[in-house]
Parts: sequence; structure tokens; C-alpha cells
Amino acid sequence: MLIAIVVASTGTVAGTASPAHAGLIDWVDSLEGPTPWTTWEGGGQGDGVAGYDINGGVAYSGLNDGWLYVGNGWAANRIRKPLASMSPRFNCSAAVWFNVLASGAQVGLQIWDPNGWRVIAETYPWVAGGGYRQVYITGLNLQSYGEIYLQVIYGNNNGVRTYIRFDHMQLQCYY
Repeated sequence: MLIAIVVASTGTVAGTASPAHAGLIDWVDSLEGPTPWTTWEGGGQGDGVAGYDINGGVAYSGLNDGWLYVGNGWAANRIRKPLASMSPRFNCSAAVWFNVLASGAQVGLQIWDPNGWRVIAETYPWVAGGGYRQVYITGLNLQSYGEIYLQVIYGNNNGVRTYIRFDHMQLQCYY
């Protein structure tokens, strides 16, 4: 079951995920391979649908991307990330690239703790259409979490069916 919270807030768009540090632990998932749905979990409510472009030529990086489609409701897609291999985890950032296939839309990046399904961090910036734009969250302290879910989400209630593409989900921890 996919859980969603849609809240209006100001987020950050474009730029790099965080400043350079002495060391970096980096994890990326660009939805590659023939079956991204085996690691990504999509869902929605109303007419919201989550899906994938496989070898579609519209990805930010690689061959595949994911998409969210909504006219009235919401759609989301999330991926589980165990954190045992990422240590230390007190200075982390998460980022994803969105491509809004309209004049613009408010999109969301959320970090979830599956132990009780609590939101650790979230941002909902307005992303202009016309190409991929990076959305990110910095300053994450993930020391007390064994795993997290990184989730992209889009909600709409104006009846205008809009596609949002996403790609290149990234988690970085600096030391």
C-alpha cells in the first residue's frame, strides 16, 4: 500500500545536491533494466497512475525513466533503500530529476521511514516545464534509520491530465 501526504511548501529546484566534501558515498537508481517495477512501487488515487518508459528515448540518464499521470488525484512511485552500506549517515542529501510535460507543476520528493510510515523529510517545489530539473533535499541525518523509502509524488485536482517524468534518484552521504 502506498501512503501519500500532499502538502504545499516551497522546495529547491536546480543546482547540485550538496557542496563537495572530503568523502562521498553515492547511490543512484535510474530505473534501468527491463523491469524497474520489480524495485520501484507505484500507486495512486483517483485517476493517478504511475508507470515507466522503457527504452523510450526520454530519460534524463540511461534508457528508462518513470512517470506519474494525474488529472484528479495523486500518483507516486517509491524505492526502498537499505542504509547499512552508507556510513556515516549524518550529512546526506537526496535528489531526483523531474520533467514536467506541461507549463509547470508542483511536484514532491519525500523521504519515508517505513518503521511506522513517518515522513523524515519532504519538499514540494514548483517545477517549470520544458526539460528535466533537479529537486533535492539536503541536511539529512539518517544515522538512526536502517532503511528508508525515497518517493516521488504528484497531486492534481484541476482535471487537466498531466504527465510528470522522473529519473536518476540519488542518495549521497558526505564525510
